[in-house]
Amino acid sequence: MPKSTEQVALLTEAVELLAAAGKPRHAEAVQEALAKITDSKASEDNPTLPLWMYRDTWKAAQTYCEKRGQSVSDVIDEGFKALLAGRFKPKKAPRATGGAKKGPFTARATSERTQQVTDYVTAHAEELGWTPSPSQVAAAWLEHKHGERRHT
Repeated sequence: MPKSTEQVALLTEAVELLAAAGKPRHAEAVQEALAKITDSKASEDNPTLPLWMYRDTWKAAQTYCEKRGQSVSDVIDEGFKALLAGRFKPKKAPRATGGAKKGPFTARATSERTQQVTDYVTAHAEELGWTPSPSQVAAAWLEHKHGERRHT
């Protein structure tokens, strides 16, 4: 795992731990630092893709990627390509229930690819049944590939 990816994961976990420990101001400070780190690594052609998804799905995707020498962003791009080829229909994420928890994560996608996804979902909104953002498509792909089967 690259050090920067590990740092982002550790800081994300620190936000959760601080919030759970009743230290909301500390959690907020770490979240702000995390936002600055991820924004500073973004560029016009490689923007940050904010994701709100199940933590266990994210961890499963990271484990999968580590074993294959890929990044989660690579897997997300595969999902974008599957969508654009008509091989993937993103489903709305189910609400978190029971012990399943969601959290914030970030990945990268090229500006060109996110625009292609935006154009595709706009043109196919009726067929898809909704107009998901590129972030929602990415989260749906990761859930499709690495998530537990959840009921909506």
